[in-house]
Amino acid sequence: MPKRKITWIVMADGSRAVTVKRRDVEPGFAVIAELASDATHVPAHLIGAERPGRTQESHNSAHHAIEPRVDPHEARLTEFLRGVARRLNEDSAAKAFDRLILFAPPRALGQLREMLDETTRGKIQAEAAKDLTKLPLEELPKHLEMLP
Repeated sequence: MPKRKITWIVMADGSRAVTVKRRDVEPGFAVIAELASDATHVPAHLIGAERPGRTQESHNSAHHAIEPRVDPHEARLTEFLRGVARRLNEDSAAKAFDRLILFAPPRALGQLREMLDETTRGKIQAEAAKDLTKLPLEELPKHLEMLP
């Protein structure tokens, strides 16, 4: 008898990720991992609230604050997704799952997909640009039915 394929369903946004799989015996889903980042909930105006670096004009004595090149809030969201991808890549290499279904808002979905290694990306069975991180698990089947 061939081994049953294990499918993980990942629901992520920039600050929360839940990974589930169907239960083997009883109906419903079992939570495999749940990650949350408190750091991404810090208001943007408080991130990097220390005084920005200064620069001086070369032709006069004016000083200006140096604006960060990257929005610190966006950087924290990206770093959180990088951690989710790293964990999925490790679990994929350990053969913990055979297939992957991803749910995330459009921007997060694109970032997460890019951060997955080639092997893990190859296991993606379906994906949808939806934020289901706060969805009760009993409502997940109707979202799975809508996938291609």
